[in-house]
Amino acid sequence: MPVMGDIDVRSDGTADHLTDEEEEYLLEDEEPTIRRTGTEIVDTEPTSFQGDWQAQQESINCQTFDLLALSPSERTAIKTAWSSFLENCRSLEAAGEAIYAALFDSAPGLQTLFKTPRAVMAMKFMVGLNTIMIEKLDDPAGLKDFVDTLGFQHLDIEVTAPRVDVFRDALLDLFAADLGENIFTTLARVTFGRIFNYVGGAFIYIRTNYARRLKILTSSWELANQKSSDRDERGSEEQPGSLEEKRQAKPQHQKKEDLQSPESSMEEGVKSNRNLGKQRVPTTFSDMFRFNAAVMGFADRKWMELVLEVFGTIVTHASNSTRLQEECDVLVLRMSKLPGKTDLREFKNIMLASLRSLLPRTWDGDCEVSWAWLWENVMRMLQATWGKPTKHEKALRRLYHSIEPEQLGAFRTGIYTTFFSKCVQGQDFFKQSTTRLHYIADRVIVMTEGVFSDPRKLMEELSALGLRHVGYGIPTELFGPFVTSCIEALREYLTTDDAAVEAFRWSLGLISRVLVRTITEGATIVMRAINANCGKLLRSAVRCAPRCERANWMVKVQVGTQSISPLLWALGSGSLEAAQAILVDLLTIRADRDNYYYAIDTLFQRHPDLVKKICQDAPALLCTLFDGMIWRSRQTENGLRRVNYYIRYLIVDAHGAFSESFREVVEHGDPKVICHPALVLASDLLWGGVAAVSYVTGKALFVLSLLIFVLTQSVFADHGASTPTSRITTFIGRILIYLLGMTPLLVRHVLLSISAFRSHDFTFVYWLPVPNYLCGRMQSTSAILCLSMVIMLSQEPILYCLGGGKDADDFSSIGQDCERAEDVLPAYTSLNLLVCLLYFLQLLDLAIFSARLSAFVLVCQRMLEEVAQFLLAMIFLLAAFSCGIASMNVANDHFDTIPNAALALMRIQLNMFSGEAYEHMAQEPKLQVAVSIFVIISTVFLLNILIAQLNCAYLGIFTDMFGLARLNRGRVTLEIMPSVSAKRWQRFIASLNFDEKLEFNEGDIGLSGGVQRLEAASAHPMATDSIRRYGGSTSPMAQWPEHGDEADQEDKLDRLEKTIQKAMKRMTKADKKRRTGSSMGSSSIGGGSSSSGSHSMNESE
Repeated sequence: MPVMGDIDVRSDGTADHLTDEEEEYLLEDEEPTIRRTGTEIVDTEPTSFQGDWQAQQESINCQTFDLLALSPSERTAIKTAWSSFLENCRSLEAAGEAIYAALFDSAPGLQTLFKTPRAVMAMKFMVGLNTIMIEKLDDPAGLKDFVDTLGFQHLDIEVTAPRVDVFRDALLDLFAADLGENIFTTLARVTFGRIFNYVGGAFIYIRTNYARRLKILTSSWELANQKSSDRDERGSEEQPGSLEEKRQAKPQHQKKEDLQSPESSMEEGVKSNRNLGKQRVPTTFSDMFRFNAAVMGFADRKWMELVLEVFGTIVTHASNSTRLQEECDVLVLRMSKLPGKTDLREFKNIMLASLRSLLPRTWDGDCEVSWAWLWENVMRMLQATWGKPTKHEKALRRLYHSIEPEQLGAFRTGIYTTFFSKCVQGQDFFKQSTTRLHYIADRVIVMTEGVFSDPRKLMEELSALGLRHVGYGIPTELFGPFVTSCIEALREYLTTDDAAVEAFRWSLGLISRVLVRTITEGATIVMRAINANCGKLLRSAVRCAPRCERANWMVKVQVGTQSISPLLWALGSGSLEAAQAILVDLLTIRADRDNYYYAIDTLFQRHPDLVKKICQDAPALLCTLFDGMIWRSRQTENGLRRVNYYIRYLIVDAHGAFSESFREVVEHGDPKVICHPALVLASDLLWGGVAAVSYVTGKALFVLSLLIFVLTQSVFADHGASTPTSRITTFIGRILIYLLGMTPLLVRHVLLSISAFRSHDFTFVYWLPVPNYLCGRMQSTSAILCLSMVIMLSQEPILYCLGGGKDADDFSSIGQDCERAEDVLPAYTSLNLLVCLLYFLQLLDLAIFSARLSAFVLVCQRMLEEVAQFLLAMIFLLAAFSCGIASMNVANDHFDTIPNAALALMRIQLNMFSGEAYEHMAQEPKLQVAVSIFVIISTVFLLNILIAQLNCAYLGIFTDMFGLARLNRGRVTLEIMPSVSAKRWQRFIASLNFDEKLEFNEGDIGLSGGVQRLEAASAHPMATDSIRRYGGSTSPMAQWPEHGDEADQEDKLDRLEKTIQKAMKRMTKADKKRRTGSSMGSSSIGGGSSSSGSHSMNESE
């Protein structure tokens, strides 16, 4: 194989001057003679092709990467054969499929190296080969640049000489079978072999020798993004060793352009922007890049900001060709939306200047070469895609706007028909209805167009979609056949336009790469354990996590700009066993000699709405969560035990405001959960520290108005001959009743009703809109009280007598004993009774200060439902019997009409009927029989049923009565919290001292964020320490050793399970043997009986 010395090629395609040895370099007689004269490469025809073909096969040069120059006859043979091959295949796509099939038929094991969908990868094959065989064949320097870029893109693929042999032989055999000896001559075969050997050897050389450049990129990038103090310290420590290593491994040839620096540009920029030097010196790459861009006059380059956003990802994944190509494609898409021209070389100058400024101690020629090499390869990848997004977008838009409904339906169906034929196991993951599958097909169309219209938004959506597929457990192997099926369906049912098909292929290939990468990065061992819903697998998965990262493994999986929480996914998907294992692990306190590890801060900072999610998806895990907030000491002192309640996030959130976690628990309304010790303490602290004072203050006016009402309407009431003093007292008292009692209630309910109707927060009750805030007992009673007082004001006797008195000395004009008031007095006094009862009913709210009294009041309220049902039954009986008795035409005046009969039956039920009335009733037997039946049904039957119902209802509510009382107090607390001032709230939070660390035991300073209390030692006996303590290394990056108790418990369960399985197998085998033995025994017995019987008969004969 003809080779040349190292010829350095600039980005403009020209070569540097060769050395004298290279100019005189000649090849052997069997090979083409290549001589370099000046800058011209002269090729001469080879005299013969008598070299051994086996030697040609073995000539893969992995030691150098030089220019490949072919003679004119070789180039002609290659182009003729390649053009004939494309003509026979009729299209690049068909040719790619043929190459793909030939390669995998000869070496099926190579399929694992190709993760891109087959239809997309086939076109990549053809584009690369077509560029080599047609475009770059006459330009050795351009060919080397192109192969260098291809090798850079294949750094993550293990290209070896045997694999190159397989690839080359498969393609040569394909060409020979397709073209024949007339076209695929010996010269063409040898030349194709040399080209494939050259490309394969270049890939191996690049992977082997450029790995050191990648190492330099990684180390220098890490230093460039550290703080200045850390960078200087680490740089000074690493400088000698790293420089020595660089000197030892320094390559013999370096590109001259790589060693050049934009010093002149920097100096000019500094002269024109001296004022920028007075600013603070940037310490990170991004800040330094923007600083240098402004100095060099490139601050208005918007495209540089786009590159800067993803530059860290490009550097980090420089060795990952798939990820790097993905980032470059997305970057081109975003940059294509910006106006103006783009010169990518400008970024290189600023990049190198920034890195030199950040790494003055470690920067040398190797760093310069490595970073320039990286950007040149990235620049070539960007330029390869440059301009295509605009053309693709136009082609797709033109296609999608021309689709008919019939075509779209056929396309939807064709995707899955083709996909299921290519990949049968895909049917196990597409079990949804046909309409759902059609929706997915429509999303494919929308996303392929969205790639061009809004690439940034679509990339975020794809990241979120990929993370959801992680939870679904979708294998990434299905994406390739699915993408290929979509492309084939598009070509078959929608269009044959090559431009539209290529645009669809490119965009869908990018989408599939993003999804596959997201699923691959997001499919952690924790997510796999969650998909299996196995707590044991999850515990095994997190054992290998560093102790400082263990919590993050369970609450965050980050892919790009999107993240997913394994914990929330477990809750939402119903994997409650895995979710419980996560909560237990996160809320377990672990300790080494230096640090305590307790993930409650990580948990609630990552998921402030965690309690809400658990209430919605897994209420059974609430107690698990709250149990993890409590630590109890194993040691006791004077019969008391220390208990630390880490309830910071039940009271205050991360921003210092009132925590929504407590609100969610109260609104959840579970009386058993609210009685958890952690919630009891949090509720008592909120009530005693903030809510109680505000509640008393709010009820002070109500108590005052009640006191005035009782004094005015009951104590000093004078319904007879009024005196001037009583008139004045009554007048003043009633003014205060209406001002202090009625007016605040009226204003409050009017405002609340207006707000409810504006926000449509109401419910229709028999076509009457009722605000939802009236659903509670307190609010509804208050509204009825307000309405009753308004009606009482309308019937106020003083208003009727006002100004009617003749004598001013007796104040009769403000009295209520005038003639005009006589008609309203009965109604007014009845309203007095109703308002007084409602006042005292409202007074029951003050029972909230006592848990027992509040529980009793709530139990009574629950019992009222049973009493209401009894009263409805009684009303029904009264109506039925009163109508029946009135229709009998009895002579008794107590039962002659329906109202009289109903009144008499009610008096009988209440034992208010006189003895004389019973004697008169005895004179009419039929009346007596009817009344007796009524008494039996109402007293014997209904009353005993009421007693039974009350007993059963009380037994059902007794266990939850204290929980209901605490829920009631919690609701009151929530109503009060918005009115608490910020100053008072901060004073209350400061009094809890959440920032101070609590002691676990004497002298053992532990964790902050809690409140310490003492409880009786017998309340919760503790046999073991609830803190898991470990010896050994205290490094945060070390894994926690396997806990003995946990491992023993799991081993016991495993052994028990295996023992049960073995016992079941033995029992099954024994049962089968028993059945087989019994059947054989029966057959033997039967046969023996027959034989003996025959023998006996023979003897008798």
